[in-house]
Amino acid sequence: MNAVAISNNDMVYLHWSIPTKIPGCLGFSVIRHEAGSQKQATLPAMVGFKTDGQEKQQEKQQENSEAGKRFEDTDTWPVQKYSWKDLFAKRGGTYWYEIVPMIGTPGNLRRDDSRSMRTNSVSLDPKHGDCSVFFNRGIISTQAIARALPKSKAGLPNTAELKKKIAKPDDPIRARLVGGLEGGVLQLLDRADKDGGECYCALYELADHDLIEHLKALGKKLHLVLSNAGEDTEDGSGDGDSTNTDARSELHSLGLDVDDRMLKKGHIGHNKFVVYVDANGKPKAVLSGSTNWTSTGLCAQSNNAIVIESPGLAAEYLQYWKALKADTDAAEGEGNKLQAAKFRKNNQRARQLHDLKGEDDHPAGSVQAWFSPSTTQKSVPSKKKGAPPTPVDLAEVFDAIEAAKQGVLFLAFIPGNPSIVSKLKEVYDAKTKARELFYLRGAATSPDPASIFRVDLYHRTPKVDATVRAVSDPPHARADAAVDSVAGIFATFAKWEAEIYKVGYAVIHDKILVIDPFTDKSVVVTGSHNLGFRASYSNDENMLMIRSARTVAEAYAAHVLDVYEHYRWRWKIQTPLRDKFAELKKKDPKAKAAELWKKTMAAVGESTINKVWKNLEPTDAWQDYYVQHKHFLAAETNFWSSFEGVGIATGSSQPQRRGKAR
Repeated sequence: MNAVAISNNDMVYLHWSIPTKIPGCLGFSVIRHEAGSQKQATLPAMVGFKTDGQEKQQEKQQENSEAGKRFEDTDTWPVQKYSWKDLFAKRGGTYWYEIVPMIGTPGNLRRDDSRSMRTNSVSLDPKHGDCSVFFNRGIISTQAIARALPKSKAGLPNTAELKKKIAKPDDPIRARLVGGLEGGVLQLLDRADKDGGECYCALYELADHDLIEHLKALGKKLHLVLSNAGEDTEDGSGDGDSTNTDARSELHSLGLDVDDRMLKKGHIGHNKFVVYVDANGKPKAVLSGSTNWTSTGLCAQSNNAIVIESPGLAAEYLQYWKALKADTDAAEGEGNKLQAAKFRKNNQRARQLHDLKGEDDHPAGSVQAWFSPSTTQKSVPSKKKGAPPTPVDLAEVFDAIEAAKQGVLFLAFIPGNPSIVSKLKEVYDAKTKARELFYLRGAATSPDPASIFRVDLYHRTPKVDATVRAVSDPPHARADAAVDSVAGIFATFAKWEAEIYKVGYAVIHDKILVIDPFTDKSVVVTGSHNLGFRASYSNDENMLMIRSARTVAEAYAAHVLDVYEHYRWRWKIQTPLRDKFAELKKKDPKAKAAELWKKTMAAVGESTINKVWKNLEPTDAWQDYYVQHKHFLAAETNFWSSFEGVGIATGSSQPQRRGKAR
């Protein structure tokens, strides 16, 4: 028996395993313990038992709802799987967890303390030695956000009101969604303001009032290359600058050092990085990641940022910044002259590896930067001419994927094809053919032909086996995919509120790849790069490869699994509704979606409600799936077993911790 906890600045992810079925076990209770104190709390659960005196349970749920209580705890509604998330732990706290089998019958359960498992301790802290890693809670398709907003005329959460709230620096909804991410994004600007020095920034989208005010406060300490982004300011103008036009005008009016990098359609200045140079003119640190400097980037998309203390890495980013500026100046306002041959050639060379230090100043891996565009050609060649050459930066990433031993986790926006997704399919298929274990979990925001954004999930079990594919493949080519697109709760049913799915153009905006996170050979890929060929051929991008920095890899792994499971669960519980809608649509293809939806709810709404709220198996038979399909789940077991035994079962004197509290 083994239990593991991993964390980042925002949440804790738990995983455990048992060797055989536990007779009479109806699931697990999860208890959070605060390190250094006697404080503990049993974590909440949302779903009750299928039977258990259903009428009594319905009455209790109605009472709870009216009293504002919508959860029981896991002593009452135990977890019938081997993983869980703690989204309620306080940032900055250090915790360890007990995972305890619950024995008995619904309504009459007791803890089997003889089989209790204890995890390692973790801290909700962004600091990992030289690296500080920040994630937001930018998933807006939640019940908490739905209930916090006024309703539109249609009875749905008011999107316009959400936009207003996340634009206000002191609004509690903004604070809830942004978490610690804004502090991370502003870290180097605040350092320059406090300690002196200067900041060299390359940004793609700039519209958040609070971030703009921090840039303005730097005055002469600010040096900014600001690319165009968004829709045209006027129909057909071709400038693509509606997102940035107000901020650009304001910064210029103040006489600040701003270079306008206005790329032509098909090419974007996609960077979002800051280089901190101290008062003595020495590069010291770099901010990178996926976060655009807008309120939606901070609050309404899943995003990340990383600050790395490395003079060598900072010097390379500063050189790249100067190359961006020189390329911009040389073009003299002509967009078709940007990303010139000299600029592209310089980006093709591999930068050096920079050593990183971790907790207690011990060596903790290395980091390497790659910059784009890194190809001679300005766009990906047509497939009619054969397979396009793999860009040097992605070749490095693809090599790392091929070298994976346990598995890969990822999040992406629109990687296109070829990309890491097509490469993952290739590697997965090869390893499966060779009968090698390979664990794969991930999600990517991708547009369908109607330009409605969705999230494609990648998951491997005997019941759910979605084909890993490049997201540009047409939907009709995915007949074998049991898991497909996913949204929030798209209509009010039971005690659920309808949820907002997206604001703006992205749902998942991260660009993250995590390889073998629990080993000394871990790899994290992050930055602005969308992890597809188009980004390397056509865009200004930066990408970081962080190797053998295990606690950093764990933080990114926790974020990927958090986002993945959020959408995975919402997809699963609404399967009957989607299936019925598709059936009705096939019978009456010209019918309006609203009318079909009403018929869907009338036909299967109640049964869906029951399954959502009463989905726990009232016997120990829920374990049979895991026993019967153990060979299918071997890749997952192998992936987590590489945690090296830090998670421990009851019997040791206290939970173990790797080094200093994180």
